[in-house]
Amino acid sequence: MEILGLDKIRKISDNTDLEPEIIGLDMIRPEEDSISVTGLDKIRTIIETDLPRLSSFARELIDLVGRVRDLDTDFRQFGARHHRYEFAPVIPLSDVRDFEARHSIRLPQRYVDYLTQVGNGGAGPEHGIFSLEEVEKKAYFDHKNALCPIGEAQAQPDFYTLPYGSEGSLPLVDSALTQEKWDQWYMALQSSEGEAYDEMYRRGYRGLVQIMEAADGSGYMLACEGDLSGEMILVRREMDCPEPLGRTFEEYVLSHFRSMAESLERQRCRC
Repeated sequence: MEILGLDKIRKISDNTDLEPEIIGLDMIRPEEDSISVTGLDKIRTIIETDLPRLSSFARELIDLVGRVRDLDTDFRQFGARHHRYEFAPVIPLSDVRDFEARHSIRLPQRYVDYLTQVGNGGAGPEHGIFSLEEVEKKAYFDHKNALCPIGEAQAQPDFYTLPYGSEGSLPLVDSALTQEKWDQWYMALQSSEGEAYDEMYRRGYRGLVQIMEAADGSGYMLACEGDLSGEMILVRREMDCPEPLGRTFEEYVLSHFRSMAESLERQRCRC
């Protein structure tokens, strides 16, 4: 018996910062009373199986979405025809860390779990959750340039001007934010242009990333810094004070699908 083509065995990381290791394995050949293995230029311990370890959040979410998918086969629930209860392929933790380094921010762990263990975007409340690429690009044009003519929006500088990192200053959106303080920011934003506009925009949305949008144009942002870190924030229009929803990303997403599953199961029982 001869096994060929096993030129490498990849170590699957458990979504830690460890990078995959390559083990060279060229051939396994049976001898008369033994097995000959060639091409092993180094031997390392395989620390994971073919699948990464899942957090309890990831396991429950995957199970809930599967249940809802089986119950809502016609995609009648709001947003279902958009995401169809599917997840995009997960991304490695290194992609998340690259994003964080570019924008001087640390994403909440449960959102990181979603991207690296569940899917890089897909099934979620409203029309679904953005991929990390959409967070970096689509949300930038849709939100920051909402009041700009389309030509001007397309000419905006690259995505590194996003307001994610606080750069040592506290975010404006926190538990003590009032409509009066937000009005002052909005008036300053309206009277600014060019680099001054960018700076005022960064001040208003510092520490927030938009991860979902609603049908009415509202944005759902995730607080990554300050005393609201990890919580969901509803943003309607620039002039409206952002509204903390009082739930973390994990709580918001799980409660959405729990309620949906319970409602659909009750409907099925009545039938």
